[in-house]
Amino acid sequence: MNFEVITVKKQQATFAIQLDTILYMEKHSRTITIHVMEGDDICFYGKYGDIMAMVDDRFVHPHESYVINMQHIFRLGRQEVVMIDGQRIEMGGRCFGRLKRAYDEFIRNNIRSRAET
Repeated sequence: MNFEVITVKKQQATFAIQLDTILYMEKHSRTITIHVMEGDDICFYGKYGDIMAMVDDRFVHPHESYVINMQHIFRLGRQEVVMIDGQRIEMGGRCFGRLKRAYDEFIRNNIRSRAET
């Protein structure tokens, strides 16, 4: 299912977050932090499985601690991903292969869809 906005609950509040604004998500124990382009990061208790059900194919879960919005990758290297805000996310070699394949497919699909419009 494809949503343009995801909603997460933190204590008594519900946050609606536009997918385009999400840079990446990071998990520590049971806490997920959503890092957004502008504004404060949002921390809440949750599971990546629930989040992944609400996002589309621009999001990839290459490592147990991260979900990355490929739309905001500045540079993809063997040992790290650099996001457009300059944040560096270190990755192991096994994660790189999975992320590289997903990113290559994402780029191909975006080039194809732009050519069709």
